[in-house]
Amino acid sequence: MGESGYVNLEFWKHAAAVMVGGGMGSFLRFAAGAWVVHHHPAAKFPWATLGVNWLGCLLIGMIYGWVENRTMLGVSLRYFLVTGFLGGFTTFSAFGMETMYLFKRGEGVMAWIYILASVAGGLALAWLGEKILR
Repeated sequence: MGESGYVNLEFWKHAAAVMVGGGMGSFLRFAAGAWVVHHHPAAKFPWATLGVNWLGCLLIGMIYGWVENRTMLGVSLRYFLVTGFLGGFTTFSAFGMETMYLFKRGEGVMAWIYILASVAGGLALAWLGEKILR
């Protein structure tokens, strides 16, 4: 907030970047889920969420690997890509709900595979993405 009590222009510039990026990321996340459901309606494993979360981890690693050596990526672009686009594209809440649903269906082994694949796979892909563009 500025001295007058109103949020300054920079805040609104960054907020707009987050909103536009978040809308785009959310749309692509929705489209990925719809594609998976359309092509694999009987799938019991949450492939769409795992896929977008893995891709999001790889991309955020790549962004940070690329940005680390470059100053040209401005604050608004980082907000657009990381907070907005990847924040809208990836989904920890769906991961949590889908994991609980697997446990409730009595599919504990599948739930633990999903947890391990999501966490370990996501960390590995973020690391790989960072290494690729460093």
